Amino acid sequence: MPQRETRFTVNAQPPELWKFIRDMESLCTCIPGVEKIVLLDERTADLTVKEKVGVIPMVLTLRASIDSEDPPRRLHATARAEHLTMAIDVSLEKTADGTEMRALFDVTGTGQLKPIVDRLFDKRATERTAQFADCLQKRFGAVSAAKAPAQVRAGWFVRIWWRLRGWFTPSGH
Repeated sequence: MPQRETRFTVNAQPPELWKFIRDMESLCTCIPGVEKIVLLDERTADLTVKEKVGVIPMVLTLRASIDSEDPPRRLHATARAEHLTMAIDVSLEKTADGTEMRALFDVTGTGQLKPIVDRLFDKRATERTAQFADCLQKRFGAVSAAKAPAQVRAGWFVRIWWRLRGWFTPSGH
């Protein structure tokens, strides 16, 4: 199962960042590749995500749902498509400069598309995660680079998540 982890710090207190993360429509504005969101309830949404595989556009419809949460510290969500399941764990921790956000993505491809999902996630996860972090830092303000405890780290999840969530197209937010 491909996995990706990212950590970055934004200039916001945990309750403020939590409120943004729990607002699926707002959150999706920072996820590369998300082209459409349909809220089903306060914990569930259908997302249309577009990503290019070479020159061919791939469009996925994902059902994203929040499975558990401990506001404003932890959240576990799952996003599912026909040939993909992504588990997402997010934690927020107050720092002297704001809030460190840690996200861990586990992606499981299935069926005929498993090799494509795996390669795509490997290829794009770091880029999409960095785009997401950049969007949040622009929205809330970044802490100075000298004080940031950790920068975005490469990982499997990031590619898939951004692919699916838009954790997938440079112009998707």
